[in-house]
Amino acid sequence: MTHTTRTTRNSRCFTIAELLVTILIIFVVMGVALVSYRAATQNARSVADRALVNGLKISVQDFSREFGFVPPLVKDTGGEMDTSIVVVDSLPIPAVYSPVIPADMEILRGEDDEYPRYSNYSLPYYLIGALDAPVDGVDGPGFVEVRRAGNFAPVVAPDTVPGRTGGPVEVARRGPKRYEPLFDTDKGGVELFIDTDNTITLSGGSPGTISRTRLAYRTELRDRAGVAIRYYRWYADDIDPASVQGGISSYTDSAVDFEEQVSGLIAYLNVPRLVLEAYGNPLSSEFEIPQDLRGASYAIVAAGPNKLFGDADEAELLASSSDMQRRYAENLGLSVTRLASDAGYREEAVEAAREDNIVEVGS
Repeated sequence: MTHTTRTTRNSRCFTIAELLVTILIIFVVMGVALVSYRAATQNARSVADRALVNGLKISVQDFSREFGFVPPLVKDTGGEMDTSIVVVDSLPIPAVYSPVIPADMEILRGEDDEYPRYSNYSLPYYLIGALDAPVDGVDGPGFVEVRRAGNFAPVVAPDTVPGRTGGPVEVARRGPKRYEPLFDTDKGGVELFIDTDNTITLSGGSPGTISRTRLAYRTELRDRAGVAIRYYRWYADDIDPASVQGGISSYTDSAVDFEEQVSGLIAYLNVPRLVLEAYGNPLSSEFEIPQDLRGASYAIVAAGPNKLFGDADEAELLASSSDMQRRYAENLGLSVTRLASDAGYREEAVEAAREDNIVEVGS
C-alpha cells in the first residue's frame, strides 16, 4: 500500500501555487510588453508622419518661392457631384476658391459650414502634378507653370508652315516652363492615389479611358495608414484691427467652426478650429493664439497613428452602424454602444481622436 504523507501533499500544492504565480507573472509581463510594443509602434508612426507633413510644408514653401503664392484650395468637398475640374473657354481647369469671389471668401473665412476649408486634392494637384496633360500640361507626374487663379499655363501648339516641297511642316513654339514634382512620392510612408475608375467626362470618351475627353480628378496624398493628408486655407476678416473700438480683444464674430460667438484674435483670424486645437483648447480663457498662427494662411494636417482627425459631428457618431462610428470604435478601442448613447463619451472620443493630429502651418 502506498502512503501519501502530508509533506508530499504540501509540496505538491506549493508547486501548483508556484506554477499559477509564474503563469500570472508571464501574463503580466506579456501585457506590459504588448503595451510597450504598441506605444513604440505608435511613436514610430507619429515620427514618420511628422516627417511626411514637414516635407510637404517644405514643398509648399518651394511652390510659393517659385510662383509667388501658395497652392489654392481646390473645391473637392461639400457637394454631391465632384466639381474639382471645370471647363472654361474649352479648357479643363481645377476649380478653386478665389479671394476675389465674395461667396468663396465667405467659405474661406469660415462663414459657411456646408463647405469645410480643407482639400484632399490641392497638394497632389499643385505639388505633384497628378492630373492629366489636358489639365496640367504633363502626362503623369509633373506640371507646367501655375497661374494665381489655379489654372495651369496653356501648352502652346506647334505652328504649321509650308515646307520646301509644298507640304506642311510643324515648327515647335516655346511653351510654358515645365516642372518636375516638388515632392518625392517614392519616399516611404506616402502613397500617391489617383482614381482612374471614377473619371470626369468632358465630351464623349469611352468609359474607363483617360483621354482629352475623360479626365481623372480625384487624387490624394495618403499617409502610411491610407488616410489622405489635408490642406487647409483661410483668410482673416477684412477689417483694420486698429479700427475696432476697444482693441482687437473686443472684436466678436459668429464662427461656424465653434457654433457660438467667439472674440479676439480667434474671431478675427478665422483659423479653422481643427488647426487651433493642435495648440490647445481655443475656448479656454487661458488660450492664446501662438505667434506662428497669427500670420499663417494654410495648414497641412495628418490624422496621425489613430487614423482619425477628430472632427466628426454628433450625427455621424450617433448614427447606428455608421462608418464613422465604426472607425472611432475600432481605432480608439471604444464601445459602439456607448458612442451611440453617451454624449460625454462621444465628446471624449473626439478629443482622443485629435490628440495625435500632426499640424504644420505656414504663410
